[in-house]
Parts: sequence; C-alpha cells; structure tokens
Amino acid sequence: MTAVSAHEAVTWTDAPFTDMPELAELAARCLAVDGGLPLASDPAFLRSRWTGDAVVALQARSPGGELVAAGALRPAPGDGEAWAHGAVFGGMVDPAHRSSGLGGRLVDWGLAEGRRLGGRVTVETESLTGTAERLFADRGLRQVFAEDVMRIDVADGVPERGWVEGTHLSEWSAETAGRFFRVYDAAFRDRPGFPGWSAEQWTAAVVDEDFRPGWSLLASVPGVGDAGFVTAAVGWIVQVGVVPAARGRGLGGALVCEALRRMRRDGEAEVWLDVNVDNPAVELYRRLGFEHRGRRARFAAW
Repeated sequence: MTAVSAHEAVTWTDAPFTDMPELAELAARCLAVDGGLPLASDPAFLRSRWTGDAVVALQARSPGGELVAAGALRPAPGDGEAWAHGAVFGGMVDPAHRSSGLGGRLVDWGLAEGRRLGGRVTVETESLTGTAERLFADRGLRQVFAEDVMRIDVADGVPERGWVEGTHLSEWSAETAGRFFRVYDAAFRDRPGFPGWSAEQWTAAVVDEDFRPGWSLLASVPGVGDAGFVTAAVGWIVQVGVVPAARGRGLGGALVCEALRRMRRDGEAEVWLDVNVDNPAVELYRRLGFEHRGRRARFAAW
C-alpha cells in the first residue's frame, strides 16, 4: 500500500471564510503554541484581515472536514484601485498538521497569487516561529519589520519608579493632544521607518474605542518642558516616547509604571505591549517585569 502524506490527504479550496468561529479556533490553536499577538485569534481582528470583497482566500481541510490550514490575500492599504499598492498575505497551519508541506503550499500560493494581482507582496505573521522564518528565507523573502510581544501581570502590584524632580503630568484631552503629538514626533523622528505622520494621522492611529485618556499621560520636566508620553488602551501600553534631551533619566519607565498603576486601579489584571526588535526600550520593559510572549513580523517579496 502506498503511504499518503498529510499534505496529500487534505482538500484545498479557493473559498472565502464565512465561519469566523472556525477560523478563530484555528488561530487560537496556533497562538497557544507559537505565542505572538493575543488579538490574532479575535474574530473582529480576523474579519478585518481575512474577509472582504477584495480578499482572496485558500483553505485546507482534513478528510474529516476540519480546517487545518488557511491563507488570505488582501490589497495593501493605499489610495486608489485595489491591488494598485501590492498585496498582503497571511497564513496559518494547525500545529497538529505541520511538517507536512502545508505551510510551503500556502506561502507559494500567496506569493504567486499576490504577484498576479498586485506585484509586490508583503507576508505578515502575528506569531513568528523559527520554522516560518526559515520557510520565508527559503522563498527569498526579506524581513522588513519585527516586534516582540510582551506581557506583565499587574494583579499583585506594579513596579515602582521615581520621577525626575519637578515632573508635572497631564492626561490626554482635546487640549493636550497636540502636545502629545509634538513629543511623539520629537521622540521617534530619528527611528528607522518613521512614517512622518501629521498630527491628525497619528491621533487617528492612536485613538480608537479601546483608548483610555486617563491612562495616557504627558510628562513635563524642568528645563525641557514636555519631555515624554505614554498612550494606553484596554489591556495595552500602546506607545511610549521620550525626547532626546530628557533620555537617561528614568522618565519612560516612570510613565509606564504610572499607566500600569492606573490600569490596575481600574480593573486590568494583565497588560500587553509590542516593541520593535531594534528598539533599546525592550530592555527597559524586561526590567519592569514584562515577559516575552512571541514575535510578530512582516516580510517583503520583490
């Protein structure tokens, strides 16, 4: 009798995803093994990336009908016609069905279909593994972005960090939003990949339904003025920045700890953040007690 591999046994179908719970269950199984962005298994998150009129999808099912691999291709964001700015591909393989060629089949399909539709292809993953990294390299993909995903348990308390003498804190409001942006701009302008957003663009990216103004703080220090900020949302430290003139004085750590205290006071038990792998702030977060929970990344094909 000829052996049949798991790769040969599955049935591949070009079909949209209509069963969000089923897709979310697959994402949850992957997340439990691989770590990474906890939102990756949220149905709303999946819906925004894996469904839509322009999305092209591929799914693989076991002989029993279980969804064991999935891929989706969507137009890259930008103005104008769909696919004009390239394509973004994401894929998942059930941990119980790996090492059988399913991941390679998904990536090859995504690259071929993406090039046919839009030219440049970006491959995204919210749970990067060593196996996936090697697969992407084998296909000639180049990493263009990576963030470590980190978590801290605040149920039993929050780290203590002292303030620069004379520090004044302001919460986010319509009146202070412009000051937050100016500190953000000064803090991140010299970072690789800085987008050069306007105040309106940055604010739109920061403020959503989960954003919490009372946890988002602006620090002013003597001799510098507005010097650092932290923005926060439900369960998340969103962004932290300190202007160059105020670095090395513990301001970033103090801002994070104050935000954590306010989050704990209001009922948060755990807090997440993601930080670019080439950002030295990752060491600060480790010292504060954040633990590594995975990595998310983007790879480009040209």
